[in-house]
Amino acid sequence: METVDVFVETQLDTKTSFGVRVDNGESVFINARLSKKHNIVEDETYTLVLLPNAGSDNSNTPWKAMGVSMTNIAPDLKETPRVVVAKLEDRIMDMFKIEANQFAHTAADLAEEMGVGDTEMQLVLSRMHNAGEMAKAQVYARGKQDKASTVLWAPDMAWFSL
Repeated sequence: METVDVFVETQLDTKTSFGVRVDNGESVFINARLSKKHNIVEDETYTLVLLPNAGSDNSNTPWKAMGVSMTNIAPDLKETPRVVVAKLEDRIMDMFKIEANQFAHTAADLAEEMGVGDTEMQLVLSRMHNAGEMAKAQVYARGKQDKASTVLWAPDMAWFSL
């Protein structure tokens, strides 16, 4: 039994594969079960456990793979940087800090600006209002209306006065 690097040259539709030993160029047979189990693919090099191929015609393929080395089973995983997405509440407050946006907005306008749904924006703004982080103004176009014509949101109540 030998453990050597094998370059996989060919893989059939059945996943039966053939490769060559990197150290001496001799052919290696890799059965489909092993290829499927360890996701062996063409044009890749794997460290395989080999035995002499005792098949009927082993002159063309003197080796057969019996297993995959642990170096291929547990690949070297590189840590990727994490993307930190600001909470919607923080993004809303940052938007109001921009001079061109320093006026009261509707929830629909904020939702469009932030790229979220109206319902999600309504929930976030309501939570912020309940926590005292956002001021809310309900505007009625006519007297005797049961429901406000529009609702405006701003970081502070002072934004609603002239």
